[in-house]
Amino acid sequence: MKKCLLLITMVVLASVVPARSRVDASAEEYAVYSAVIAEMFAGDRVTFDTQAKIKLLVIKDMTATDVARDFLEQNEVYFGRMFPTLAEGVVKDYKARNKVPARLKDSFDLNIKHVVVKKEEIEKMFAGGGWWQEFYKRYPDSGGLIVLSRVGFSPAMNQALVYIQHGCGGLCGTGHYVLLEKSGERWQVVKRSMVWIS
Repeated sequence: MKKCLLLITMVVLASVVPARSRVDASAEEYAVYSAVIAEMFAGDRVTFDTQAKIKLLVIKDMTATDVARDFLEQNEVYFGRMFPTLAEGVVKDYKARNKVPARLKDSFDLNIKHVVVKKEEIEKMFAGGGWWQEFYKRYPDSGGLIVLSRVGFSPAMNQALVYIQHGCGGLCGTGHYVLLEKSGERWQVVKRSMVWIS
């Protein structure tokens, strides 16, 4: 009887929490995210798409794939043109990991004040018609919203590929692919490629 109740409880809990949201990002992914975000900033200035001073970094708590191209078209050739030094296996791992989004928590190693905001809260703000005005009321001086993909790694775990998008208004935002390499214990950005801008 106890086994039956345990099984029923597990089935109910699995149905309440969608399978797509039960994946967590790894510690190595957070190291990559932190390196990319740190590289985007010089002091308190966003270096890749705006020059607005910010006091707070807002990061969405759910990863997403990019919207620049059809996901199926993103293959080794597509990324190889962008990143000539791309290691074999990185794209395959990137595509496999990005089939299922991951929930992000505040495990970032950043020197700038930041907050991880639930996807549902962001959707609620934008669904209410307030759009960016509502966002900036809640997060003044934030400079916008950052959304990250899952990270794809080389088999040797010394190269990584990630997508990052930054939205700051109706016609303000960019999407980038970023290639990183690991030197010792630290990830460093090798090249960033912008794939869309508004």
